[in-house]
Amino acid sequence: MNSEILLIGNELLIGKVHDTNGNWTIDQLLPIGMEISQITIIPDAIPRIHAAITEALARSPRFLFTSGGLGPTFDDMTLSGITGALSPPQDLVEHPKAVDMIYRSYARRFEKPEAAVKKYLEKRYPLYRKMAQLPACAIPLFNSEGAAPGVLIPSEFTNGVTEIIALPGIPREYQAIFLEHVIPHISELGLSGVFHQAGFIFLNLGESRFTEQVYSLKDKYPDIWIKTHPRMRIIDGKRQYEVELHLTSFIDSSSILPQMRELYIKLRDHVIQSGGRILVETPVEALDDFAQ
Repeated sequence: MNSEILLIGNELLIGKVHDTNGNWTIDQLLPIGMEISQITIIPDAIPRIHAAITEALARSPRFLFTSGGLGPTFDDMTLSGITGALSPPQDLVEHPKAVDMIYRSYARRFEKPEAAVKKYLEKRYPLYRKMAQLPACAIPLFNSEGAAPGVLIPSEFTNGVTEIIALPGIPREYQAIFLEHVIPHISELGLSGVFHQAGFIFLNLGESRFTEQVYSLKDKYPDIWIKTHPRMRIIDGKRQYEVELHLTSFIDSSSILPQMRELYIKLRDHVIQSGGRILVETPVEALDDFAQ
């Protein structure tokens, strides 16, 4: 089961803002066995948003999460870009539930009755209603940390498989909606997979030399992703080069853990026999006996 993430915002492409929503989303989804197959960053431009949504729907991920572009300003155009990619194409309409959510959010923030907040917004910030303009088929998701509701578009309006979940770009708002609505929604659908990961960190054996052994083994274990990450640290004023190894699999099979166990042993023994030293081991599930 895989999903994609679409990060939208000029600020991401000029380095003004560094993305955290993508990595955070991966951290939430991996434990429930959902693989992120692609992350894409695009600017605030309706044609680019439309094209990216259309291309993602052609790949049929189970979920497509978008980040950014739901606010009241002129460059918040994510939903306008999404509408034309839907099937059938949708118009943006004002959702009464979304309006109520916005009133509730501002009432919480200013600790005022919703009627007073409504009067204030109509007089001072009439553009707030833009945040309630959603595709006609959309389901608004309450934002407990901000004003703009999240948006869920059911799969019957996309490609029959993919649900689009559009979330604000501000991390605390993105995370609040994700934890309060998205994770429970995934749970209600009964969607779950498996995620197995094991690994270790070693030194005194270069990545290139270690990789020779990986080449000889990788085709024998096609359901296991073998990945190395070399890095350098300064310890007591001296450079220390080490390599981190990950073994990862999303395969739901009774044979996968024995395969991971076998591969883990072979790679671990190779490091030791080649004069390397294991610094840290991170086995999981049935692999935890290798921590000894």
